[in-house]
Amino acid sequence: MIVLLEEPEAWSLMMLVSAVAVDSADISEAGKEAIKRWRSDRPESSPEMQKLTEDINKAMNSYLDTKFLRRVKNRGWYETVKK
Repeated sequence: MIVLLEEPEAWSLMMLVSAVAVDSADISEAGKEAIKRWRSDRPESSPEMQKLTEDINKAMNSYLDTKFLRRVKNRGWYETVKK
């Protein structure tokens, strides 16, 4: 399974996660300001947002690969299988 977010989707995800963190997490005001600064450094169509999109896709697909690829013993041999 491969999941690829496009940049607008990754931007929306970043905005949602950071908003929840700022609004709901038990963090200091300095931490909230740091999150807001980090978020404002990544506007839509910026090189930073393109890099973040690539990193999100890489991390998500790496997780999915480890989740769905398994080594199983079959007739004395180990095989890699996808679930």
